[in-house]
Amino acid sequence: MADQTYDVIVIGAGFGGSACAGLLAHRGLKVLLVEKNARAGGKAMSLAKNGFTYTAWVVIGAPVIDNLYESVARELGVADLAELVAPGHQGAIYRSPDGRYSQLPDMPVGESDPLVIFDWLGIAEDDRGAAIAMFAEMTMMPPEEIEQLHDVSFHEWITARGVPRSLYAFLVSLCCDGMFMVPVDMLEAAEAIRSLQAMFLRHGGMFCRGGFGKVAEAYCEAVRRNGGRVLMKAKTERVLVEGGRVTGVVTSQGTFRAPIVVSNAGIQPTVTKLVGEEHFPADFVRRNRELVPSWALLGYRYFLKRPVIEVPYGVVFSDESPWSRERLEKAAAGEASREGVLYYEVPSNYDPTAAPAGKQIVLTGSFCPPSPQMTAAEIEAWAAAGEKILFAAFPGLADAIEDKELYTPRDVSNLTRESVFPGQGGETIGLGQIVGQCGPGKPSIKAPVEGLFFVGCDAGGTGVGTQQAIESGMVVADAVLAHHQAAQRAA
Repeated sequence: MADQTYDVIVIGAGFGGSACAGLLAHRGLKVLLVEKNARAGGKAMSLAKNGFTYTAWVVIGAPVIDNLYESVARELGVADLAELVAPGHQGAIYRSPDGRYSQLPDMPVGESDPLVIFDWLGIAEDDRGAAIAMFAEMTMMPPEEIEQLHDVSFHEWITARGVPRSLYAFLVSLCCDGMFMVPVDMLEAAEAIRSLQAMFLRHGGMFCRGGFGKVAEAYCEAVRRNGGRVLMKAKTERVLVEGGRVTGVVTSQGTFRAPIVVSNAGIQPTVTKLVGEEHFPADFVRRNRELVPSWALLGYRYFLKRPVIEVPYGVVFSDESPWSRERLEKAAAGEASREGVLYYEVPSNYDPTAAPAGKQIVLTGSFCPPSPQMTAAEIEAWAAAGEKILFAAFPGLADAIEDKELYTPRDVSNLTRESVFPGQGGETIGLGQIVGQCGPGKPSIKAPVEGLFFVGCDAGGTGVGTQQAIESGMVVADAVLAHHQAAQRAA
């Protein structure tokens, strides 16, 4: 029987958990990584069907230059296991007020011409000065000024700059909605501006051949190569706590012991279900219950009998697309239109092996509530709103469909984050990057229970989902190593 005792146990092989486990194993700790699914990657897991390869749903990768996918893979010596690509062009489609759909003109990476963008968005000459000034302020804002914006929403910040509505919609729909999946009037300005700087200065549109899950799988391989153990199909049922300290985990494949446990299962499921609220101070439990998740994506995987879309990814948006909290709540209640921004990704346009010859796969996603408990009628209403936008933007797509699969927040929750509170669990990213939950308000990576750490998009990182998770993995790995070394010295 394999040794059941480890220096650290990591729950969940999403980007945060796998990066953290890989780094800790590489630095000499005896690591066990347990994952409930058959594949690594969490919310960016790779799937395959009938010759098609794809991520479970639309995943945004940014930035391209100096991204964390590659830096961690290089440190772990597994960069050859995940081939990252940056197609260099995208297909943002703007529906003008008169109903015309037009695609952003192709421009070389790093050579975006604001005047071309302004022409495309129909921005009048008199309004271009404010637009240029806003872009300059945002992209060149120093870190110390960004740090002053934790209490301000991005909607407040950009509205104060007096930019035209079409430019507002472009920034929010193309970047903010997809990167953060929260209403723009709740999105923290510091988080948004820091990430937009990375997008504009270091570019966006990073993908991985075979799906983003390949990155997490490479990190898992680093655990194995450094003497650790990766246990798949091992659902964690309980985190063991004795005398205020973690002592191990109970899984569907056995009980394992360690003085340190790192959870990539989400802070709310970890506290409420895996550990138990009775082990935490009352104020911590109360705060944990009040945390707000991101919103969710709902959409289709379309398996096409012929290519229809020429670009690898893009968004379809209009002046009305940006989501506010009020509009989302009304839409969820059936009191307002469910049409917003639509994201699409075409894996076979950046990875020729992702579809059989002569065919194409298209993934779509649009906003919806994160509730896995949505009714069939609610799901149908959100799905129909997304398809209406897609088929209007790509008139030939409907006739090319060979097969399609709908994914919902219930699928997201089943694969990744368990629903422990009503209306939560199917969130696309994790905790919402909203005012009060970023910067000083972000949950700590270290729990009040000795030896318990949180990793992933709930604590320890900033920015776009997958990059935020990896950054968290790096931060938590450093903290866990220091904790382990301190314990060793004290022993």
